[in-house]
Amino acid sequence: MATLVAVLCVITIALCVPLVVLKPKWVFYIFLVVATFNSILAGYINQAGNLGLPLTWAPADFIAWLTLFAALFVHGEKHFRSGVIKKCIAILALLSVLSLVQGMLMYPRDALTHSRVVHFAAAAVFSLRYFTDYSRVKGFFRFCVVLLLVMFVFHIVIRFGIYTAPIAEADRNVEIGGLVGERGTRALIPMLYLVLISMAIGRLVSKVGFFIVSVVMLMVGLAGIALSETRSTYGALAILFMASLIFMKGRIKNVILYMFMGMFALYAASLIHFDFMARFRSDGGQGDYSMPTYYQWRHGWRGIEYETIASSFKKEPYFVLTGRGVGAMHPAPKGVTPLVAFYHSEYLGWLDRCGIIGLAAVLVLYFACLWRSFVLARSNIPYLDYFGITSFLLIIALAADGFFHPILSHYRAASLLVCFAVITANWPEIYLSITGEEAKVEQPQQQEQEAELALSY
Repeated sequence: MATLVAVLCVITIALCVPLVVLKPKWVFYIFLVVATFNSILAGYINQAGNLGLPLTWAPADFIAWLTLFAALFVHGEKHFRSGVIKKCIAILALLSVLSLVQGMLMYPRDALTHSRVVHFAAAAVFSLRYFTDYSRVKGFFRFCVVLLLVMFVFHIVIRFGIYTAPIAEADRNVEIGGLVGERGTRALIPMLYLVLISMAIGRLVSKVGFFIVSVVMLMVGLAGIALSETRSTYGALAILFMASLIFMKGRIKNVILYMFMGMFALYAASLIHFDFMARFRSDGGQGDYSMPTYYQWRHGWRGIEYETIASSFKKEPYFVLTGRGVGAMHPAPKGVTPLVAFYHSEYLGWLDRCGIIGLAAVLVLYFACLWRSFVLARSNIPYLDYFGITSFLLIIALAADGFFHPILSHYRAASLLVCFAVITANWPEIYLSITGEEAKVEQPQQQEQEAELALSY
């Protein structure tokens, strides 16, 4: 089985080479699929002996570069000035590549091992040129729904012990929530369920698509987050729901509806004897199921990371602006691998890899995306309000989750997530495609003024 999967991955990479020129968008979508299931594919490839290579690889490692080349063959719109969001995305992509180069020079093996953190740059560059048309964005949203539904199916079979991903075989004994299988968080990406929920609420509020489809998307997203038992994602979900009330009519009615949904979820969980709150009482398998104290957090994994980055820059203050690069190591808590190159926090990760410049770019990107998507969400332009609501809810939830999880630093999720920031940035081009107006290259400023005027109404 492992060898078969590894060979199929090689064939997929080979097929993507001519598609770079013939069908560049296929390369992009294949990249998003293999990046999402990267851990599962890499696990099988590892079992197959990496097909002779010294390090474990995955198809996303190669298709990411092919996606970057494929961007050269996509017709891009150049009728509007680059806004703040586009500039921040370009800066982050450039900084990530430079930090990888820096890491390859300073600690080549560790930098190569953690080079997947730069994968999102390929998706960012491609999507900036590709998502300039309404039909392309609409197709991407449909793709996201199908992809996440497939991921949910994998999650179900993992949680009920029907299937065990290779990367999770060492975690067979992790039984916290009351179901048979492990939580699936190493093989899958629970935060992506926030995409499904944001899209579902966006559809319901803007009255786009079939009502029953939106409800199914919402329920699948909620069920996926519950199955993952990821505490910080629970918090991000709560923030997402509170933010959604901004765009809804009858806020009190919707609050009551949310309460009934929560009660129904508790009742359904009790029927199958599933305790999705067990993680709040867990200390990571040490036998103490009390709520974690400040002392435990302070001296645990996440607490020590804040101390570590301060001590690292004290030793190397000349890297404060540019960062220490991809693959820079820092101590882990006692009992875990002594040195790691991973940060739980999105913001700590950018600060350590790309310095103050990288952290500032990420913060500006999030704030700019929130502002622009909020304006789009409050507009009366068909479909742009749907895209705006979806992006606003998703980004505000991810910004909160970023204190505990990598987001654009997440080597599996970032390639998909960055596309929503790009769609927000490319709204003028998308607006023109919706209204059917012909772009006039010789009057770019006039077009932009017309788009801004339409948005103001």
